[in-house]
Amino acid sequence: MLRFEKRDKTPVWLRVLVPVCSVLLGLLVGSVVMLFARVNPLRVYGAMVKGAFGSAYTFSETLVIAVPLILISAGLCLVYRMKFFNIGAKGQYIIGAICGSYLALFGPATMSRPLLLTLMMVLGTLGGALWAIIPALLKVFWNVNEVIATLLLNYIASYILWFFMYGTWRDPSSHGFPLSKNFALNAQLPRILPAPSRLHIGLFFGLAAAVIVWIIIRKTRFGYEARVLGENEHAARYAGINVFKTVIIAAVISGGLAGLAGIAHTSAVLRILQLEVNSDYGYTAIIAAWLAGLDPLVAVGVSVLLAALEAGGYQIQIIMRVPFGIVGVIESSILFCLLAGEIVTHYRITLTRRLSTPLALDERARGAA
Repeated sequence: MLRFEKRDKTPVWLRVLVPVCSVLLGLLVGSVVMLFARVNPLRVYGAMVKGAFGSAYTFSETLVIAVPLILISAGLCLVYRMKFFNIGAKGQYIIGAICGSYLALFGPATMSRPLLLTLMMVLGTLGGALWAIIPALLKVFWNVNEVIATLLLNYIASYILWFFMYGTWRDPSSHGFPLSKNFALNAQLPRILPAPSRLHIGLFFGLAAAVIVWIIIRKTRFGYEARVLGENEHAARYAGINVFKTVIIAAVISGGLAGLAGIAHTSAVLRILQLEVNSDYGYTAIIAAWLAGLDPLVAVGVSVLLAALEAGGYQIQIIMRVPFGIVGVIESSILFCLLAGEIVTHYRITLTRRLSTPLALDERARGAA
């Protein structure tokens, strides 16, 4: 019989070993899928590495994918530490893209580029933050499960995007396709490297966000209160921590960073609002946050690795004609292994012999008499 005993303190080596094993098991599952598809896993993984890091251009494309992952995962590290499981980064990302794009499409044409871009980033951040406040309020006042609330809000955000793309925001010259007009030059975030690279200054937003969130978690009173709330809500209330304020502020930060990721990617990379705004970054960032052990600085490196996995996935799809879905299989396998690893991280598991029941002991004593 398995016995689970709560650990007083998790060893550092175990916190490192579990994510590493999760990644390796995820790659192993991907290898099995490839073997069923009659593809050599070693060749595929080699092509993925080359497609992600093989040249300066491919590495810059990997960083392009990593930017929204860094921004979103930094915010998730904060809310997950307080046991507010925000699964709605996808919806917050979409709403941020919509809100910021409004200024790009309908703002004053004569507005200066620095001012317009600043307002776009602020509006996108506010949009994502407001979308995250909804489940936070439901959680605080009515104890509505935030997983369900945030997940359902993802669908609502997607349909809002559909409404605009098939409605008044659609470009009349798009021949019926759900696309907006191209963003003007003053509504496009500057790029760091010259063309054909698409790497943009949003990378600095992500790095700054990771550092700021790390400082909030480790060095501020609010971060301490968030950690205490995550450990025991009843103890937090007894200690006088304002649960309402803590949950709302954390949700605003997490949703705001997701919204910033949405408008930054839309403005700098897509330069147009469309249905495919790469909102699945919201789900991939969940894996990045857990793999990083909810440390926003570590999440930067993990985001780059997951971005490399996705960038390499495009490479094998084009060159080796391997389905891109394999990347999803690997990512989901890593997430499941992480969730299973959480049990090992927080509990000491021992195998014990099944104890005799009182009835069996009584019968055995009667037989001996």
